[in-house]
Amino acid sequence: MNIALFGGSFDPPHLGHLQVVHSALETLDIDKLIVVPTFVNPFKAGTHAPATLRLQWLEEMFQDDKKVKVSDFEVRQNRAVRSIETVLYYKKSYEKIYFIIGADNLASLKQWHRFNELDTLVTWVVATRDNRPIESGYKQLNVAYNISSTKLRENVHQEHLPKVVASEIKTYYEEHHAR
Repeated sequence: MNIALFGGSFDPPHLGHLQVVHSALETLDIDKLIVVPTFVNPFKAGTHAPATLRLQWLEEMFQDDKKVKVSDFEVRQNRAVRSIETVLYYKKSYEKIYFIIGADNLASLKQWHRFNELDTLVTWVVATRDNRPIESGYKQLNVAYNISSTKLRENVHQEHLPKVVASEIKTYYEEHHAR
């Protein structure tokens, strides 16, 4: 079985994330796409919404999509989890793994923990973002929705949020002044 892993903070999840998932399902030769929210991103000091809440929002977003699974693997670890750990966990069960990242991660990709090993285990897939150039040698997902979770936290607009969880997310960030 072939899978794609799509990890991130999803703080909050938005329509750009949804578009990445749909583009991957249409473009890649995969049987399943696994969305993996972090407990906390190893490159960030913390999160605005708790991991369990972000996990719940993602589960609600994808509850009707049979080819998408939301994984609690990293959340259950209760700590920052490196991508290599997640890939090795899934490598036990799946033959081929596509690993989806945003174009904004390309500049630091080779600095990721155990990058050389990670590079041998996955096929990289890069989602376009903010018109950033993507080097050749990477599979590309063309995603036209340019919104970041950071910008969205600054000004929560429901039209950028998946309908099924839009009001929950908007209420949470407004009540917690998450910026």
